[in-house]
Amino acid sequence: MADSSTSTLKFVVTGGGIAGLICAYLLREIGHDVVVLEKSSRKEQVTSDHGGVRIPPNMMRLLQALPRTEELLEAKASKCAGILFHQCKEGERAELVGKMDFAQEVMNDLGCDFYFIPHKDLHEHLYTLCIECGVNLIHEFEVVEVQTSKPTNGNGPRVMNRSGDFVTGDIIIGADGKNSVVRKILLTEEDETEEVDSNTSDSEKSSLSTIKAIVGATLSIPISLLKSDPELEPLLRGENHWMVYMGNGTSIAMARYGPDLYLLDLTYGQHPLPGDTDSEWLAPGTPAQSVLDKAQEYDGRVQKLINLGKRSHWNIQTVHALPRYVSKLNQVVVVGDAAHSMYINGTHNTAASFEDAFTLSRLFSRFSSTQQLKSNASFFLNSYQQIQQKRTRAMETSEMNTMLLLGIPPGIEREGRNSGFKLTLHLDGADDATLERVWAGYVAQFDYDARDAVDEWWMTWARPGNRDSSIIGGVSVISTQ
Repeated sequence: MADSSTSTLKFVVTGGGIAGLICAYLLREIGHDVVVLEKSSRKEQVTSDHGGVRIPPNMMRLLQALPRTEELLEAKASKCAGILFHQCKEGERAELVGKMDFAQEVMNDLGCDFYFIPHKDLHEHLYTLCIECGVNLIHEFEVVEVQTSKPTNGNGPRVMNRSGDFVTGDIIIGADGKNSVVRKILLTEEDETEEVDSNTSDSEKSSLSTIKAIVGATLSIPISLLKSDPELEPLLRGENHWMVYMGNGTSIAMARYGPDLYLLDLTYGQHPLPGDTDSEWLAPGTPAQSVLDKAQEYDGRVQKLINLGKRSHWNIQTVHALPRYVSKLNQVVVVGDAAHSMYINGTHNTAASFEDAFTLSRLFSRFSSTQQLKSNASFFLNSYQQIQQKRTRAMETSEMNTMLLLGIPPGIEREGRNSGFKLTLHLDGADDATLERVWAGYVAQFDYDARDAVDEWWMTWARPGNRDSSIIGGVSVISTQ
């Protein structure tokens, strides 16, 4: 770690996307020095189109803690009224087989609504907050290497670019996405030690091991094009539902994201096929025909929407199932897409990025004394590892299982799934116990609060009422009381 005479810890965040910005903002707000290194220029960030972001209740509770959230959502977002599940029938209109109504009492108990928002609007909001609170943002700094060193050397880890320039800090936060350079440190450590995650159940390991890569495509469609088409215009009437179409090995989800954007996302649960490519939003979009080739069995309206796509791209994300998110020397931690393989229905699970950031910042807010912070940084990072390991595995398993469930091919298994879904079409007037039983899985995911998880961990393991040092997981911990 850096010299203990400094007033704060210095965090170096690689990646200026949503995961990097929310981490930077929260850590700066509690008094730490934060530098964000972003490979693209500011102009590229402002003009790029990154699709949309889902904001489920577990993320919404955290987003509400940020300034001007209400104004952001009112101007830029669309509220989601629920999910409608359709079964595709080649050559016929898709059949509605299930629904989840977010207005029902069991969802209202969560205390938050579900929103959709364009990625660029949420990103711009976080960027502004970072500038306002004093985060140092450096553009056109493409990270190619991260070097760590033993704390006894007196040198902190450093982040280098192609020109050999480097930035040093106390802790490196890898928020550099699915092709993360920072993650390579953890993968190298894993290969060397062949670690086995004792916190992952056999069923979770089995679910995660069935898929080695998640493939999806996203198309951006201007709302004006839907308004001018008599067949598509009804999609904009009334409440905004997340429309999910289930096909043979694939699924398509679509919804309105704010006043000007409609998004269609294709996902399929199989290894990348010949012709599947991974393209960034900053690169030219993939022609809509590439998506149509995977959607021949879908409803005519869905195919018409695909043809209206103005921006599109394919995404291929490797499933790493990392056993650790923190390096052995406790100098590097990964968050967001660098840590998780959750890119379901073509849309990043940004809720995971928010949970990572709030968990990390809440842990590092526990000590006001700089010396205590530095001597206990390893404990905070190990605490982050333990808290997030359980949560992330549960989320990844749920998302993977959902992806496979929505793409079941024709047969008895699909018929059984649809029979179960159809029970949800007749829940009007059902009692709370019935609703809770039907939607228990969703509610369990939505009801999680990263701040509460940290507080519970702290009360259980940090023993704030004890003035003596204790050893937790091999790390010396000093109480604040």
